[in-house]
Amino acid sequence: MSPLLLGTAFALTAAMTVSLYRVLAGPTVFDRLTGLGLISTKTIVLLLVLGFLTDRVEVFVDITLSYTLISFVGTLALAKYYEIRGTDQP
Repeated sequence: MSPLLLGTAFALTAAMTVSLYRVLAGPTVFDRLTGLGLISTKTIVLLLVLGFLTDRVEVFVDITLSYTLISFVGTLALAKYYEIRGTDQP
């Protein structure tokens, strides 16, 4: 295992923890959606780093693409829901 990739994985996990604070304590729904987007992006990069750590990049690329598509559609659905709801309060 590469120490650089392992350090990157730990740094991404720490950054995801900070983003989780934005999701839980965000004063508005849009802050929470932004936090979810940050966590999603970091998860995608973390999956690719794990692929490099395990020397199975081709498998993790497929998983990452699927996760990216699901995350994108979920974000659009939540944004549309809150647009129809007509409020930005939690």
